[in-house]
Amino acid sequence: MNFLKTFTRGVVRAAVVSAAALLIFGQVSVMAPGAAHAAVVSSIVVQGGQRLDAETVKNYITIQPGKNFGPNEINESIKALYATGLFSDVKIAQRGNALVVTVSENNVVGSVRFEGNKKLKDDMLEAVVETKPRSVLSQAKLDADVERLKETYKRNGRAEAQIEVQTIPRENGRTDVIFKITEGSRTGISSITFVGNKAFSSGRLRDVMTIKRTDFTSWLSKRDQFDDAKLQADEEMIRRLYLRNGYADFRIVNTDVQFNEEKNRYNITITLDEGPRYTFGSVAVDSSVASINGPSLMPYVLTKSGKVFNADLVQKSTEKLSLALLSQGHSFAQVRPRGDRDYTTHTINVTYLVDEGPRLYVERIDIRGNTRTRDYVIRREFSMSEGDAYNKALIDQAERRLKNLGYFKTVNIATQPGSTPDRVIVVVNVEDQSTGSFSVGGGYTTDNGGGFIATVALTEKNFLGRGQFLKVSVGGGASDRTFNVSWTEPFFLGRRMSFGFDALYNQAEQTDYRPYNQNNWGGTLRLGLPITDEWNVQFNYKLAQRDVTSWGSQYIADWGAFAQLYPIGSWINSSVGYVLTYTTIDNYQNPRNGTFVQLAQDFAGLGGDGKFVRSTVDARYYKEIMPDSNMVGLIKAGAGNITGLDGQDVQVLDNFYRGGETIRGFASYGYGARYMGNASNYAIGGTTYYNVTAELQFPLPLMPEEFGLRGAIFADAGTLFGYDGLQNLNIEDSSMIRSSVGASIIWNSPFGILRGDFGEALTKASYDQTQVFRFSAGTQF
Repeated sequence: MNFLKTFTRGVVRAAVVSAAALLIFGQVSVMAPGAAHAAVVSSIVVQGGQRLDAETVKNYITIQPGKNFGPNEINESIKALYATGLFSDVKIAQRGNALVVTVSENNVVGSVRFEGNKKLKDDMLEAVVETKPRSVLSQAKLDADVERLKETYKRNGRAEAQIEVQTIPRENGRTDVIFKITEGSRTGISSITFVGNKAFSSGRLRDVMTIKRTDFTSWLSKRDQFDDAKLQADEEMIRRLYLRNGYADFRIVNTDVQFNEEKNRYNITITLDEGPRYTFGSVAVDSSVASINGPSLMPYVLTKSGKVFNADLVQKSTEKLSLALLSQGHSFAQVRPRGDRDYTTHTINVTYLVDEGPRLYVERIDIRGNTRTRDYVIRREFSMSEGDAYNKALIDQAERRLKNLGYFKTVNIATQPGSTPDRVIVVVNVEDQSTGSFSVGGGYTTDNGGGFIATVALTEKNFLGRGQFLKVSVGGGASDRTFNVSWTEPFFLGRRMSFGFDALYNQAEQTDYRPYNQNNWGGTLRLGLPITDEWNVQFNYKLAQRDVTSWGSQYIADWGAFAQLYPIGSWINSSVGYVLTYTTIDNYQNPRNGTFVQLAQDFAGLGGDGKFVRSTVDARYYKEIMPDSNMVGLIKAGAGNITGLDGQDVQVLDNFYRGGETIRGFASYGYGARYMGNASNYAIGGTTYYNVTAELQFPLPLMPEEFGLRGAIFADAGTLFGYDGLQNLNIEDSSMIRSSVGASIIWNSPFGILRGDFGEALTKASYDQTQVFRFSAGTQF
């Protein structure tokens, strides 16, 4: 009995095992052909499409009817469909002889709106996001847009900005997108600290940075907005400061940026390794090209033995040598500076190696990243074009020119291999930035008799993305009203020469120093031609009309003299002239080093009433006397003369007028020839002047450099004398030297350069008019 039970159980178990084995074998036999052999379908069926037709979907997949496919082809087709960004879900399955592709389409964006943004306008945010009306709605794109918006707010001083996305489904598969923005409070910078600096004070290093610590002017200047790109640019400015002052081994060890959430402020710590200070040792040009004589190229070298090492001069010398060789027909010659350090004497021997470079040609120049600036504006900064010999010096020159334009946040030029080994592709990567400004200013001036003034100006350095300069300004005060328009095309007729015009209107009413009412209007046509990087010449044509309309009734006792001095009527001056300029100034807004010399002449008599030649010269020399203490010396000189032509006298109102703008301590129109009238005395200017200034500028102690306040002490001297054709009038005139000394306060404010001068006249004529305090506004050039 037990045997029977045991036998029965064994049979049942065997049957179960056999059945299971057959089942498993059957599954394997069914699956094996699909895994081991490629399948074939006779048709492809698309399901789920609403806006896209089936043929569009089929074009994206790699499987074709009648051709073998396997799991790899299915995966590739699914990936290809997802990569289009058109679908939120994709499934592919085989049903009999048909391949069924089931898709769920992403919605299309209806409208894109921004809510809660007050500090940044819609047009600025629209340029940032990639989600656009009528584009495909994608969650990945929305997430990326949120990060872009946060980064934009961070660069504009609002690191705490929060962005939420709201989607509102509409009919026909469209979805409206709303970016809800909480801008948060304005972030700032609590501290910028330097570690390891000995040669330059922390204040001097902070002074070269564009990012500033938060102060009472930050709300207007916005110079305390933290931005990684700005910080990197500032690090480069610090590096260049050290490298042009002899510290060839300088490096930035670390930059640590910490954000204090409680104070909503950044703390920046920059650790430096200055290294020793070097001077130039021997300087030579060595050529390995038989047809190039190295020593003959020394006149193009700016680095001099015994002088403090300056990396900027090494770069400029390399470029000058390369351009000289190019002009001599050596298209493929390349110049490489080699510096051999002597760590004992702290000198660097510099040898400019001239070699025959590879014979490469520019296949094309690709422009990337510019959303506003036209391609041709970027291309014209290159001194080479497609098909020319590739020259690294010209590439570096173009990169420097593009950076100096001020149109871009970043500029980077790289190369890629071309279609053949002897071809290269030049890739220019840029990022546009805002180039327009709108300014409203007001204040009190001691110029021209004093009074309150106001100015409204609109300036665009890259007009319509064409690289043109446009400025429109309206201003005036109690006795003057002005309107000015200026436009310049820097590349006229596709060449590196500028063309532009200026138009002005001025209405001047009588004052204590000006006993007449006058209207002036006119214009200037300009054509500028560069000679070298330092020299340029500008030719001009000027047409101006001056209308003296009336004299003040209180001056009736002097009306007889006024008929000679300020005759009522209209006078037209038509003149041609030129302006020759030499400049090596490092920064026109805040000059520290360099020379500026300008000679100008106007020849009136090309029609009109006036016939004269007017000549002026202006020379300035800036020198950073103590770079570590941020002290700058200035020597300035000027001279001028106006002489009548064809026996014609120079009109009084065409004379030069000088005062506190050249010799501080004197009033406007304060020195020079003067008519001693019955009611008062009036400046009549002069036909000849010259002046000289010595000034030392320095940071004010105990004042943070972010305030932009500096002090100065000065000494001025000069004279103005001479007049034509005035008969039987009581006129005082003397060529004696006037002089003064004094001190100044200079504020680099968000409104521009504001300056207050306290001057005391040391020598003066008895009839000169003095003024202890003078206020002025505007740049120095």
